[in-house]
Amino acid sequence: MRGGLAVAGVMAAAAAATFIPTAANAADGATWDALAQCESGGNWAIDTGNGYYGGLQFSLSTWQANGGSGNPADASREEQIRVAENVLATQGWGAWPTCSAQIGATGTADTSGSQAAPAEEPAPAQSAPAEQSAPAEQTTPAETTAPVEDAAPSYDLPDVEASDETYTVQAGDTLFAIAEAHGLDSGWLGVYAVNQDSVSDPDLIEVGQELVLPAE
Repeated sequence: MRGGLAVAGVMAAAAAATFIPTAANAADGATWDALAQCESGGNWAIDTGNGYYGGLQFSLSTWQANGGSGNPADASREEQIRVAENVLATQGWGAWPTCSAQIGATGTADTSGSQAAPAEEPAPAQSAPAEQSAPAEQTTPAETTAPVEDAAPSYDLPDVEASDETYTVQAGDTLFAIAEAHGLDSGWLGVYAVNQDSVSDPDLIEVGQELVLPAE
């Protein structure tokens, strides 16, 4: 599963509206459609041969580990959403860091069952990170005291050291996908932890950027 799950250096439009689920398992069909629009242009049967499949761009290992069988691109939209809900319950929206941020999906796994609330204004289409305009004003969840745009994300980074191995970012890469491809126990947070000097935002990495891999 592409763990920005967004293409490095390229961001797709997030459909006509921004969604803000207040909990990781609160996504409805419209939210998954918006995420798929960002991840794959809304093509639930996409299989480009880059190692990620279907509307939500699963890797085969993530797909199988969360209850999927066969190729995600051959599964129905409903089946892909079912497996994605399992991913959401264990990993939260961080499994899709770039596209979930783009559509305004936030929260960690719980069982509140709250439904997504639409933003007051539609988000404009984006062409690249450098050209991204300010997000539309968003409805703040009841339990949040500060505006969404003022809340800086925080990460519980693992205590890892840099290795001598490096990796050059390719088109379609995200920190999540890189960590998964290299079998890193510390995950994408480990990659981010040892590259904070060059990566200010884990959702924004550039093609050609050289990253240090954490020692395992």
